[in-house]
Amino acid sequence: MRLKIIIAIYIVVFLVCGKVLMNYFYNEGVIDAFERGDYSLNDDLLLSLNYVEPYIAYYNNGNIHYKLGQYDEAIEDYQNALDTGIPAGHECPIRINMALSILGGLGADYKNPENIDKSLEILYRARGVLLEDDCANDEGTGHSKKAERLKRDIDAAIEELKQIQQQQQDQQNQQQQNQNQNQNQNQNQQDQQQQQQQDQQQQQMQSEDKSTEEYMEQYQQQAQNDRQNDMDQYSGARVRWNSDYNNIW
Repeated sequence: MRLKIIIAIYIVVFLVCGKVLMNYFYNEGVIDAFERGDYSLNDDLLLSLNYVEPYIAYYNNGNIHYKLGQYDEAIEDYQNALDTGIPAGHECPIRINMALSILGGLGADYKNPENIDKSLEILYRARGVLLEDDCANDEGTGHSKKAERLKRDIDAAIEELKQIQQQQQDQQNQQQQNQNQNQNQNQNQQDQQQQQQQDQQQQQMQSEDKSTEEYMEQYQQQAQNDRQNDMDQYSGARVRWNSDYNNIW
């Protein structure tokens, strides 16, 4: 009975040691291939066998996906690595690579005005990953110098995009101001033209009223002269009639 127990213990120890050795050498093979630029291998096998440090398989797979430009898959692997329980001091390298994978979503045209809002969203997301677990912080005293350096680069990119955004806003405001000034100038010109037209119309009406008044004065004067002539002629005719009449009698 005691012999069977001893044999069972040896078998368990052998299996555990064999598993540890297999994990070690397989993982070393993946890392060696990764460093040589061969990203065809992955640690999927270790995901089901590595019970001691399962985060390593996720971390290595995340690195492979990152090198292949598969950023969404890399982010998922890094998140799984963080969720499996990481020994103290090992979380920052994972968060740095996760932040870099998030930044991989920035296109070459991320500074274009139409892409700035999306680019800022990506930058802030990557920054937030570094701030967790105090790998980096706003005081510059985070656990990881690499995380702090990456955070500074992200902050510089954010500030640059904000300046571009502010310049764009200033240009839009200037354009709107110029447009308003042009509209005001056009309105003033229209008002001046309208006022000039009204003044011309008023002058024309005054001129017509003056002409009418002068015509009426001339007409009245002519009528008065005509009446005076008629009276003079009548008076002369009466004198002659009286003279003739007296002669008859």
